[in-house]
Amino acid sequence: MRILHVVGESKFGGGSVMIHALAAKAQAQGWTVHVLTTDDTFADMLKEFGVGVVRLEAVWREIRPWRDALGLWRLYRFLKLHRYTVVHTHTSKGGFIGRLAARLAGIPVIVHTAHGFAFHEASHPVALRSYVFMERMATRWCHRVITVSEFHRQWGLALGVGDERKLVAIPNGIPYERVEPLKPREEVRAELDTPANQFVILSTGRLAKGKGLEDLLKAAAWLNGDGGKDFSLWFAGDGPLRAVLEQKAAALGLSARVRFLGFRSDVGNLLAACDVVALPSLREGLSIALLEAMAAAKPIVATTIGSNREVTRNGEAAVLVPPRDPAALGHAIAQIIENPARARELAAAAGRIFRAFYTERRMLDRYAEEYRRILTECSEAPYKTTGSAAKRGLDIIASGQL
Repeated sequence: MRILHVVGESKFGGGSVMIHALAAKAQAQGWTVHVLTTDDTFADMLKEFGVGVVRLEAVWREIRPWRDALGLWRLYRFLKLHRYTVVHTHTSKGGFIGRLAARLAGIPVIVHTAHGFAFHEASHPVALRSYVFMERMATRWCHRVITVSEFHRQWGLALGVGDERKLVAIPNGIPYERVEPLKPREEVRAELDTPANQFVILSTGRLAKGKGLEDLLKAAAWLNGDGGKDFSLWFAGDGPLRAVLEQKAAALGLSARVRFLGFRSDVGNLLAACDVVALPSLREGLSIALLEAMAAAKPIVATTIGSNREVTRNGEAAVLVPPRDPAALGHAIAQIIENPARARELAAAAGRIFRAFYTERRMLDRYAEEYRRILTECSEAPYKTTGSAAKRGLDIIASGQL
């Protein structure tokens, strides 16, 4: 069995954690597994655990029709020369290019994980229609579309992206070891020049658009002013918005309160040292950062986007606030500061729900079961390698609609 995960240029993030777990599990079962990625951080992580890395320049985040057509050709030729049993695609762009190339190359099994659709809950109606059209097209080139939450599966069904058989929900999961602290709380705080009794707000993940981090800074400004709270705000992660956020923090008079920690591999230490986790995302598939906070049994403030409502059981395991509402975010954090009993209640519920539904073992077992089901189906009814749907995909790339 040979598996290729197609990721492309997408930067290291929560989805990378899940892909690594899938690759390691399949490799442990004796399958040959490769990951197509050009991100150095992700590639280094994969190599450290002995997972093969394919450095093929074929999938870029930015849309450029001629370059995308070249990438499609490169990936198609690669798949024709290096025969894989399964091509498993990830990300919206990787999913479109990867599924089409795999279909044209005659790959026996094609699977796509939608870590979040290209559209989201706040998408403009015109953009929504365009992306839904392309998702419907790409769904015809594969055997399964796996959503990382039941919310997204139901949404995909309602929009006609696929049918009940083709769309399957397998929620993300992480191992508890990922958040197990290796240092005492006091030592971590001392290393970060943070007083032992100061309230610490932690936000983890990429510093990128869609994460609502500007709203968190505005909420922190309120806590620092009208709220009158003594706190520190730690951003653990890196990304294209770091310089913008640093400037914003300075403009809001928060330079003494906000710490930008950069990429950290010791998220367990940071979770142990913080008092609340704030995740103000505007859109997510199913947030790995949220699962990390739940696994560590921390109080959480997050937004009311669909997957957050699902994972936290409509707020049983977190205080949920509307997206793009810094005032509500600030007030929710203040409630956690002022009500330690409520904070402990939320933390206990978060840990309990994580253990029951979102462990890595549960996720991997469900993927293995789905792989077996698809392989059985394909052995009984081989997939056709060409067709009008594939030709339409080529037309979309050439026209620049992708």
